[in-house]
Parts: sequence; structure tokens; C-alpha cells
Amino acid sequence: MKAFLACSVIALGLVGPIAVAQDGAGARARAAQDVIAQPSEEQLRRYAGAVKKVSAVAAEYQPRLQEARSEPERQAVRIEADRKMVAQVEAGGMGVDEYNGISRAVQRDPELRRKVEYLVNQ
Repeated sequence: MKAFLACSVIALGLVGPIAVAQDGAGARARAAQDVIAQPSEEQLRRYAGAVKKVSAVAAEYQPRLQEARSEPERQAVRIEADRKMVAQVEAGGMGVDEYNGISRAVQRDPELRRKVEYLVNQ
């Protein structure tokens, strides 16, 4: 499994990071994610587009997750949604590490968050 769904929605509809599976590459990815403190305007535009797509996937899968009757069913829904979210991020020209790094920067920086909110709402 490449990644695990993180469907926590942060304020104003922005979706939080897609958590990368924990392995040796996962530790390196977390370190890389924290480096993106000041994303470029182009990165922010790609990120805003990815946020819209990831939010739509999260909204699509939320009812299925709530309807799942067992933990194995919930896990299967999470994995399916995660794969779709990762595909949406990558289709927009971003890697998961870049998306997660910008998500962390947005969560920490109110001004950056306002920029992203503006781009998402355009």
C-alpha cells in the first residue's frame, strides 16, 4: 500500500495531507515535506487544483465509509479512496510529497492559507 487515506478536512474546505506509508522512504518523504515552507505561485496553483479534486474524492467516499459495517470494509474504502486521491494529485502535476509539504505549510502559515483559499474559490 503506497499511502493511507487521511480524510481530515481542515477549516474552510481545505483537505489535509495524504499520509505516506511508514517505511524508509516514508521518513525521507516526511523530511522533504517539511522543506516546502514557501511554495512558488505555480506550486500554489497546482496545489489549489489538487485540493479541489481531493476534496471531491473525500466527499464522494465519506458516505461509503460511514455505511461500511466492519473495519475490513472501512479499510477497503479508505484504500480505494486513497488511490483515487493520489491519482488526482499526480494527474495535476504534483507528487504526493509536494502536496503534503504544501499542506503542512498552509496549516502553519495563515497568509499562505488565505492565498490557497483564494485560489480554491476562484
